[in-house]
Amino acid sequence: MPIKDYPEKKIRQQIIKKIKPEIKKGRSPHSKGYISIDGKIEAKVKIPNDHSRLMRNSKSQYIASALKLNNDEFNNLIDCPLKGPKYFELLRDRV
Repeated sequence: MPIKDYPEKKIRQQIIKKIKPEIKKGRSPHSKGYISIDGKIEAKVKIPNDHSRLMRNSKSQYIASALKLNNDEFNNLIDCPLKGPKYFELLRDRV
């Protein structure tokens, strides 16, 4: 199933709330989130801005890929069935 269109604000909130990446702000208007397992950075993702514009499938696909999630897993992360601990189980299996 393709990734749904979500407001950027919702994607941002769910990533920050569930995955709790270490967020670093650079020169870019977008922050980067670093996701670590056992002290080692396993994923790096661009954190969407905090506005209500829709993020289309093509852009969401980039974020899903950075989080090492397939389309259904990304939709579940944003729509709530996928919680933080389960995300880390998936990530641990993929690294």
